[in-house]
Amino acid sequence: MNARSLLVLVGGITAGMAAWLFATEAPTEKAHKLTTISPRKFADSLHAVIAADREAYSRHVVERLAQAKPPVKASPEWRRDGGLPTHAQLLREAATRIQQRGAEFSYTLRGRWPLSPSGGAQTEIEQQGLEFVAANPDANFYSEETLGGRSYFTAIYADRATSAACVDCHNAHPASPRRDVKVGEVMGALVIRVPLEF
Repeated sequence: MNARSLLVLVGGITAGMAAWLFATEAPTEKAHKLTTISPRKFADSLHAVIAADREAYSRHVVERLAQAKPPVKASPEWRRDGGLPTHAQLLREAATRIQQRGAEFSYTLRGRWPLSPSGGAQTEIEQQGLEFVAANPDANFYSEETLGGRSYFTAIYADRATSAACVDCHNAHPASPRRDVKVGEVMGALVIRVPLEF
């Protein structure tokens, strides 16, 4: 399976799971009834799917292909190098594809030490959430915000450097504002937004 096919597969799995989690039909005695879940439960469930996908990608794709002969490595310049996208790039690619398919929810990574200005906090809530999860990495940050005239439930989860590859990439990147990140450290946050109005 090539890298492009892998991106489509992961994006499709994530979108399908999210759609199923957000609204499922439960049979009743007389008719089908729409069962909904709270925005918080939806965000937490989506986070669990994303975290599992990222871990599986790391263990079963990135680590295995790095040991192949010849090795195929994750790289920020993966298209040019013929390698694999980094964990962050894979997440952004899947998030973009889900939005292109018309999903109402969204998710993105925000960094404490972003490699570009667009990778840092973009709203006051994102800044508060980044600060909160950095100080409380085992807790999540929840809030509501209005963006573009629409109300959202915003959930923010700590994003840790889970492998040496994450740390090595950030520490060596020419645009990195910090070069001593360690494995296990909170590098940023995953931000999930669920609309409160449809």
